[in-house]
Amino acid sequence: MKIVYEDLLRFLQKKPSLEDLSATLFQLGHEHEIKNNIFDIDFTPNRGDCLSLLGLSRDLNYFYDFEGFPDIYDGEIKKLALDFKNSSPESCQSAYFLKIEIEEIPNQYLDYVESYFSNLEINKNNFFADLTNYLSYEIGQPLHAYDFETLGKEIIFEEKQCNESFDTLIDQKIKLSGRNCVFVSRDKIINLAGVIGGKHTACSKNTKVALIECANFSPQSIIGKALKYNINSEAAYKFERGIDSCIQENAIRRLIKIVDEHASIIDFSFIKYENEMFEERFIKTNHEEINKILGTNLSESSF
Repeated sequence: MKIVYEDLLRFLQKKPSLEDLSATLFQLGHEHEIKNNIFDIDFTPNRGDCLSLLGLSRDLNYFYDFEGFPDIYDGEIKKLALDFKNSSPESCQSAYFLKIEIEEIPNQYLDYVESYFSNLEINKNNFFADLTNYLSYEIGQPLHAYDFETLGKEIIFEEKQCNESFDTLIDQKIKLSGRNCVFVSRDKIINLAGVIGGKHTACSKNTKVALIECANFSPQSIIGKALKYNINSEAAYKFERGIDSCIQENAIRRLIKIVDEHASIIDFSFIKYENEMFEERFIKTNHEEINKILGTNLSESSF
């Protein structure tokens, strides 16, 4: 994954030099190369938590002090009236939806978003797709933006046996076969879940009303799909390695904040579907033994 040095500094209280930061990353086992102040980091498959500015900066907290989660919209959000059915909760543990309407599409982005595209040489698509792509880079949660006007009244998530063609949003026609996790509306597949959205419901440069989907899929349901259909999907890369299962609402609220910094919002509403609640679990610790092993001086109150 490519991380811009200056972007990472925004998430750290201390501001190490490029060389010091590089040495620390190697110390943590994150092998990388550097070109034009960009770290090209080869994360091991078990470190999906580091595939974002947020995740990597948390990993660097001991050395440089993590700045904290970026600003979010923290006000009340009215409930979205959406008919959603999850037919495969074992594959999709949660799904959050935001309907958001803006007055005008902005002509340019603020520096922190613009630099993401320019420094990493990423092509822009449209307002809502661009901001969701940036947000995935920033906090590690992939999202998908639909043009709200193209959707039917009901949206269904299911893992189903497929034997049909699907037009992706990058104008690639693929033949879906075998079992796939998909979103369906108007009896048509609109999204190969966790991999890529469909052409006919994608946002355009003229979209002012979008439906943002922010879900958490089990890695097992996504693994191998991008390879099978020859799709280069950053979303699949992250879902296959596991994302933060508790970040979805903050991701939605962060997106509202970013949209508000770029455009006048006319209206927005939100709804969440969760299939299981996390149980609190406690791990017994012995701080004296931990101090012996790590060479630290932690007190019992630290745990």
